[in-house]
This record gives sequence, C-alpha cells and structure tokens, in this order.
Amino acid sequence: MDGSRDADAALRWAAGEAWLRGDRLEAILAWTADDCPREVLDRAYAPGPHTVEGTALALLRECVQRTRDPRRPVPVTERAVYADPVEALLSAGAGADMIVVGYRGTSRLRRYLVGSVAAACLHQATRPVVVVRADGRAAEDDDDRPVLVGVDGSAASLAALRWAAGQAALHAAPLRVVHAWQPTPLLPPGHRAARDRAALEQAAHAVLDDCVTSGLPDRGLPARAMPARALAARAPADEGPAAVTLDTRLALGGPAQSLLAEAVDARLLVLGSRGHGGFAGLLLGSVAHQCVHHARCPVAVIPDPIR
Repeated sequence: MDGSRDADAALRWAAGEAWLRGDRLEAILAWTADDCPREVLDRAYAPGPHTVEGTALALLRECVQRTRDPRRPVPVTERAVYADPVEALLSAGAGADMIVVGYRGTSRLRRYLVGSVAAACLHQATRPVVVVRADGRAAEDDDDRPVLVGVDGSAASLAALRWAAGQAALHAAPLRVVHAWQPTPLLPPGHRAARDRAALEQAAHAVLDDCVTSGLPDRGLPARAMPARALAARAPADEGPAAVTLDTRLALGGPAQSLLAEAVDARLLVLGSRGHGGFAGLLLGSVAHQCVHHARCPVAVIPDPIR
C-alpha cells in the first residue's frame, strides 16, 4: 500500500478474495529513506508534530478503511515497516496464498514504471502475484465474465491452468483456456511448409487438448470445491453445485495480442511465469510485460512450479 489509486484497487480486490476464501489479509506499507510514498512524505513534513513512522501507519489505516466492504468483513493485519518495499512484500508473501500489488504506485522513484515493485515481485516471488489497476472494470457478485488462462503445454502454463480453474470455481465463473498459434512465415507457393497450415492448426489443437487433459483431468473443478461463503454469495440455497463451464479457444496470432483480445471481457487473466513456444519469455518478458501493461483486468502470474 502507498495511498495510490492502484494500490487501493489492489487492496479492495485482495479483500474480496480473502473473504471468499475465508482467509485473513495482510496490508503492508514499506518505505526507506530513498524510496517513500509521496503522500507519506507530504504529510510527515507538513507543519505540526509528525513522524514518518506515525504518518505511514496512519495512511495505511486510512487505505484499509476506505477500501473496506462492510458486506464482506475480513480480518486485516496492518504493517507499516521501514524496509525496501520489494523485500518486505517478498518476505511477507513467502508463506501467503498470493501477493497482490497495484499496477503503479506514488513513490518518486517508481511512479513512472509498470511499477518496479510489481515487476520485481513478478520476477522473484515464489507465490502467485496479481497485478491490479484502478482503471479496470471491477467484478460484481453476479458477474459472469470468465477467468482467462493462456497455455502452451509447458509445466508453468499447466500450473497456471490449475490455479485459474480454482479461481473459476471460487467465483462460479466460466474458465476460458486459450492457446495461441501462428502459421509459418510467408513462403513460396511450392514450398512444402506453405501447404502445411492445416497440419499446424491440427497440432495446435492437439496442444490445447493435451493441456486441458493434463491440467484438468476431470475437465474442470466442481463448484462444490468452493468455500461455503462463496457458494452462498453466488447461488440460491436451493440450487446444487454445478460444474465450472469450460471454454477452450485456439487463437490465431501472437500470444500477447491474442490474450489481450480475449481479456477484454475477462475478470482475471492468468499466465505461467515462463513458457515455451508461443509463450516463451513469460517472466515479465515480451508476453507477460505486454499483458500486465495493457490488460484492463487483473493479471495473475503463477511462478514456475520447479522454483
């Protein structure tokens, strides 16, 4: 937390997740002498008896209060610490279900980047990292937008698929699984590869089918896997649990552009931290960087399962 709109959006999103899961939430505001949220500095050095420590804690409490939803009370631990923000988040998040950060902050050193705090967490965290932005469309209780996940057959993308399926079950939302593929570059008409488009598309279908079979052997998670409060929030009491709707799509084009197009109506975009083939370089490489930077929905990056 740093008082920015994106950080508030991240806290609000995280609180909703914690409520559905029956978990607690830890909100952290960290600063150093060289890297301190702008609002903390402005308040701390205003006329009156202020300290940076007291101001940081007061700002953090204000952030928690203004993002609190009385319909969904969540136990919140507030921590204002003198530490590097990245180190503080990674340390606290090592044993957490996930780390949630805003797209950009207000720090004088970091406000111009896709935050360097968010980027560092995406590179280094061993837990899922979710990046939230304030200008995205907030999900509602009756929202039927899907959880979107990109797969390419790598172990990381299968881990992302399983995590995305859990999110879909938690929110009783459809699960949309996308694999992007591209035909061979333009070649002379007589070249054999130029005649193999159908074979390439068939191979891409096989990758998508294998991902679903390997990642979701039961073809999706049942809604009964959801916590009781999630079921109560999403379905009438007289309705039994229903299977998560699975939607598989083969997208023609580059992975980043394909995922961003599919993410227009998604509630969450999920990616593995690194992949191969069409999703190479997902550790905030070309695909992940573009998705985090341009997607309007929250983006979750799932760490490599072998890390």
